[in-house]
Amino acid sequence: MLSILEARYVHVIERLLKVWGTPAEFGALFDDMFFDTRSPPRSGWPEDVMVELQFLQKLHELAYETNDEAVVEEVAEDIKWV
Repeated sequence: MLSILEARYVHVIERLLKVWGTPAEFGALFDDMFFDTRSPPRSGWPEDVMVELQFLQKLHELAYETNDEAVVEEVAEDIKWV
């Protein structure tokens, strides 16, 4: 079964894969995807896509961005439902 992003936003998956594992670039990409600076502004992500993007953001943070045990536990708790 494909994820929502894989099924409907392949170009987003491709962009994420290019920066996966590099926190600064990953963060910049997420800023670009979440904070629209285009004119005219876009309407935003559908809720189901936003949930998946936030999950991937937390997963990336857990894997690459922190060694702080409290943060690891918090992020791990957030993604426990998988």
